[in-house]
Amino acid sequence: MLKKLRKQAEKRLLAKKRLLEIDANLSNTPLKNIDDLIHELEVHQIELEMQNEELRQSQLDLEAARDKYANLYNFAPLGYFSISDKGLILDANFVCATLLGIERGRLTGQRFTNFIAKDDQDVFYLHRQNLFNTKTEQVCELKLKNKNGTEFYAQLESNVVNDEEAGNYSVIRSSLCDITERKQAEMALIATKQEIESIVKTVPDIIYRLDPNGRITFVSDSVKRYGYLPEELIGTNVMKMVYPEDKKNTIHRIKERRTGDRSTKSFETRLITKNQMPVSFEVFIISAEGLYSPATNGQGTFMGTQGIARDISERMLAEEALRQSQEKITRLQKMESLGLLAGGVAHDLNNVLSGIVGYPELLLLDLPGDSKLRKPIETIQTAGHRAVAIVQDLLTVARGVATMKEPLSLNDITRDYLRSPEFYKFKEYHPAVTLKTNLDTDLLNISGSVVHIRKVVMNLISNAAEAIEGSGTIALSTVNRYIDKPLRGYDDVKTGKYAVLAVSDDGSGISSEDLERIFEPFYTKKVMGRSGTGLGLAVVWNVVQDHKGYVDVQSTENGTTFELHFPITREAIADRESSLPIGDYKGAGETILVVDDIASQREIACDMLSVLGYKTTAVSSGEAAVEYLQAHAVDLILLDMIMDPGITGRETYERVIKINPNQKAIITSGFAETDEVREAQRLGAGRFIKKPFTLEKIGFALKDELKS
Repeated sequence: MLKKLRKQAEKRLLAKKRLLEIDANLSNTPLKNIDDLIHELEVHQIELEMQNEELRQSQLDLEAARDKYANLYNFAPLGYFSISDKGLILDANFVCATLLGIERGRLTGQRFTNFIAKDDQDVFYLHRQNLFNTKTEQVCELKLKNKNGTEFYAQLESNVVNDEEAGNYSVIRSSLCDITERKQAEMALIATKQEIESIVKTVPDIIYRLDPNGRITFVSDSVKRYGYLPEELIGTNVMKMVYPEDKKNTIHRIKERRTGDRSTKSFETRLITKNQMPVSFEVFIISAEGLYSPATNGQGTFMGTQGIARDISERMLAEEALRQSQEKITRLQKMESLGLLAGGVAHDLNNVLSGIVGYPELLLLDLPGDSKLRKPIETIQTAGHRAVAIVQDLLTVARGVATMKEPLSLNDITRDYLRSPEFYKFKEYHPAVTLKTNLDTDLLNISGSVVHIRKVVMNLISNAAEAIEGSGTIALSTVNRYIDKPLRGYDDVKTGKYAVLAVSDDGSGISSEDLERIFEPFYTKKVMGRSGTGLGLAVVWNVVQDHKGYVDVQSTENGTTFELHFPITREAIADRESSLPIGDYKGAGETILVVDDIASQREIACDMLSVLGYKTTAVSSGEAAVEYLQAHAVDLILLDMIMDPGITGRETYERVIKINPNQKAIITSGFAETDEVREAQRLGAGRFIKKPFTLEKIGFALKDELKS
């Protein structure tokens, strides 16, 4: 446009020169040429008029272009402004003024830095420095503030130009775009990403992603628990982490392509860990599904797999421990039920045996030494005592040892058994079995029941012999041992010294299934009738438990070893006395009230007490005893603990001491010593005597209690 106007101006100047030349030459021009000259002038005049018209139109076009440019500049969707090399705003469009919250006219001349947030001043400084240093376009993001102080995020795109009108000074021309919404979306996205990363880091499960070839593209920090770093696994084929024996079943699960309900849910497998050497593994549950791109032509492209691996090793250990605990509880409940049955049967049998054991003793007192009846009566008495021993086994299974514990030696009990008729009978049954002993001469004493420990020795030897097919050897040994760590099958063992009784055989061993049940009552793989009742090892277990000891069983195909650990005692073994004459424990005519719900028990007790020199009265219940004592005084009560129907021995004694607080009493029962017995003793009752009792036992008990 400017070039065109210049050409038109040059034409007008040329025309003017020509007119001057014509005027100068008019005087010399012949008259005949005047018409030609006039014509020429008219042509120039028309040319000038045409040039003027073109000039006016060009001016109008220029003004229209300027208006159009101004509209585009002022109302563009972006803000535009120019800044001098001094940092002053030279001009700005309406959008820029609107963003900065100030009238356009008042914006000119202000420093642009006045509209930059304090924290981002350095950002603009670097932006400006880069512009002048590189002379190339620069882009930056910074936080601006409008006149009211409201901050917003903006993006600047700037160039440096030379402004000829400003004297060739460098001017920064910039575009300004409000990116607040985009920035807020980015920050929200970053916050969401950080939140997800935080959640992923705190989740103990392993979260992973695979590419279509099964290579790991992402794995959570949870793998660090298993000796891996996430970065070292990126790009690794996931199947390298699968335990070799599980790869065949796992490959299509851990690299799942299916989605939705058909995808993998809770698939159990083993993954290799680096926590231990040699290679170890943990058990995981895998849940995974395929990843697909947005569907194209109705079908998406398989992009890989994402899944979760949850370590269930500890849970499985806990479940196994729970299963074992439940089995133990079941066995204990079973043994408790059988124990209750055995205890009830033992109580009734003891009552029956009282006459079989007691009356022969009374009869023998009246028989002359050469009587023909002495031998049969002694046989009856011996059979009664054997029956009492069987009942003792039942009571032991019922977890109640009624006999008192005293210092004893496992060596003495072992030697005593090896000299007993029972052992000679054992050798008749097992002539091909050899028994070898190795008894520690410095063995420490234990506190226990001679009868029950002897029974344990006998049962273990018998059990070992039954495990041997044909000929074989049984090894019995004793030793002192200090224990400071748990034994097999026990979570907690009291630290200290123990006397250990060990019985080994070279039989075929016990299967793992049978090993779990060998201590159950009546569980046996032996020949019933010849080999016992199935109570042998149950008695061993319960005796050891009652003696606060521990049982350790080890079995292989080459044989089995039972080790029984008994806490030692520093008490010395008391001297054993032979049977004393009856005069040493007879009474002096004191009055005894016999309280028992069974008539035969009252009768045998009164007969024995009469022989011992006491005056007796008998009643059949606790209520009757209380009523009798309200009107009569007695020196001592022989009180049965379990009476049915009616109140118990403990309740009876509670009522009696309200009548006579100092009333002496001895408690008897065919069952074991119970909490009821101990409560009665706490109230003031004397010792506990288990039925059936002998003259000597009841005689000394009465004499000691009456003297106290």
